[in-house]
Amino acid sequence: MKIINLSKEQLRKFLVIYQGLSFPKAFQGYDGIKAYVKRVGCVQYDPLNVVGRNIDLMIQSRIDNYKTDMLDKLMYEDRGLIDGWDKMMSVYCTEDWPYFERLRLRKKSEIEIILERRNSSEAIMYVDTIKSFLAQNGPSLPAKIDLGRAENDSWGHRKLSSAAMDYMFNIGTIGIKEKRNVQRVYDLIENLLPSEVLQAEEPFDSDKSFYKWYFKRRIGSIGIYWDRNGGGWLGHFVSDKALRMEALKELYEEGELIKVNVHGFNENFYMRSEDSNILELLEYNYESKVNFLAPLDNLLWDRKLVKDIFDFEYSWEVYIPIKKRKYGYYVLPVMYGDKLIARFEPEVHRGNDALVIKNWWWEEGAIITEEIINELMDCFKRFCAFLNSSGLSDESYEKIIEISNKHMKNN
Repeated sequence: MKIINLSKEQLRKFLVIYQGLSFPKAFQGYDGIKAYVKRVGCVQYDPLNVVGRNIDLMIQSRIDNYKTDMLDKLMYEDRGLIDGWDKMMSVYCTEDWPYFERLRLRKKSEIEIILERRNSSEAIMYVDTIKSFLAQNGPSLPAKIDLGRAENDSWGHRKLSSAAMDYMFNIGTIGIKEKRNVQRVYDLIENLLPSEVLQAEEPFDSDKSFYKWYFKRRIGSIGIYWDRNGGGWLGHFVSDKALRMEALKELYEEGELIKVNVHGFNENFYMRSEDSNILELLEYNYESKVNFLAPLDNLLWDRKLVKDIFDFEYSWEVYIPIKKRKYGYYVLPVMYGDKLIARFEPEVHRGNDALVIKNWWWEEGAIITEEIINELMDCFKRFCAFLNSSGLSDESYEKIIEISNKHMKNN
């Protein structure tokens, strides 16, 4: 059993390095996307697109010269990654498919209860009908299959075909062939995944062995994580604190986890034993560059952890009423080195238009230097290239400089 001691600053640096947010970049090119997802297990997916979907915003902060067609090729042509349920709706490595059998069974029970509550259980009766349709007609949008309307509350599917295909997706009968904006085109799972993946046996001999794999995997999604309740433990099985404490204890005793004592914290932190080599990189002096983070970035899953380790309070205010928002609808955190120093709200971006920044906020106490401003503008160049934008608008540039000058005078 191994225990290491870290300061808050060392933990912060470890998390940044582990997440591939340090410079020079640890993950490179097309293969680097798969390598990053393999390290962290899953990346959370959200279809909302203001200046890129959450997953694209995550990858652009880790992969130089990233374009969204790189991910589409990896997912929907080469099938190296797959859409699935993990921490909420996520993307994970295709070879992990057999490991998620128990989670698919849990989702099956959950969705059946939801459909019953919404008076839409009839949707399940059409599973064989839809399978036959896809077998005869090929990949399809739910809208192309007319099974009638579903009776439900305001949150449910409007069409029985949509409810049925969502159910079939979650239990693993069908998968996503491609996405057309936010619309899913479904196909039979056997047409999408390699036979060796589909035919692979689930590798667990008991619920307990699955739990231990799943808890360890979730720690790897962040890098070093505590055992208290938090955003990193959201989801089936992992949110069960009693189950979690038992699994973490056994994993630690078996040497699968290393316990991390963080100075100034009472919580138990853990990391995977196989990630201990990253501790050696804490002595390396990385370049201090600016990064724009995604709202649902793995680094930000636990808002309390972010506040305690990075001294940065962040919430995604998309679903908060306008009058109750502190900042804005879609606000991105700004990282410099291993510190979160600002946040900004971009306008909806389409095509080759200049990028417009609605609002910019420096963190209170952040020391703004000419070097930081230069790195910030360099990051905007990279970000605009990712967006296929003509660049940062003149008005936005002037706004940021004006806000920065006021901030420097007040600090």
